[in-house]
Amino acid sequence: MDQRTDRRMNSALCHLCLRQRSMYNEGMEFSRLEKAAIEAILSKPVDGMEVARAQFAAASVVKRDYTGVGFYATMSVPRSVPPMPASKELYDACFDGAGGCPKSDPEGWVLFHLWSDDGYISCLEGYTVRDSWPPEDDIEDLRPFERRRVGRSRLLEDDLIPDCENRFETWRRNTPGATLLKSVLLGLAMMGFVAMILLTLIRFFA
Repeated sequence: MDQRTDRRMNSALCHLCLRQRSMYNEGMEFSRLEKAAIEAILSKPVDGMEVARAQFAAASVVKRDYTGVGFYATMSVPRSVPPMPASKELYDACFDGAGGCPKSDPEGWVLFHLWSDDGYISCLEGYTVRDSWPPEDDIEDLRPFERRRVGRSRLLEDDLIPDCENRFETWRRNTPGATLLKSVLLGLAMMGFVAMILLTLIRFFA
């Protein structure tokens, strides 16, 4: 390789690096699915959410990491936009996220969480309960998830499956028979163990 060819290659590599750096600094646009997920999350009627919406309007994606079962979209928000107020309810509402099911798989939930850092939305996490991420065009009708309240107490568990009452039925239908049998036998064994302890205590104090 002569010096002229070597200089041309170095010049091309430098141009490519500068172009990639420029693209990184300028940021990338949100995909259709990312927009839909974030809009669903930010639609919750929570005080201070309008600040998060203003951040989203000014934000851009700077990096995407794919995991096979989901992705992380890291975003940048100009600091000229005000930070979100220090509200646990607001941060919980963003992190509780949104979700939906692909049209081709009514039980293959895809879930989204909106992370924040130092008062600014920073990353959208998306993942599926299946073994692989579905085609994005197959995902529609995303809905926000909220923490349910029972009476005056607040549930600590997130409502990741909206039909909470049907969670056992969903688990039963999606769990292999051998695993179900093991669970039943384990439950019976535990009941028997507890019964033996109770009988021993009764005999001891009788």
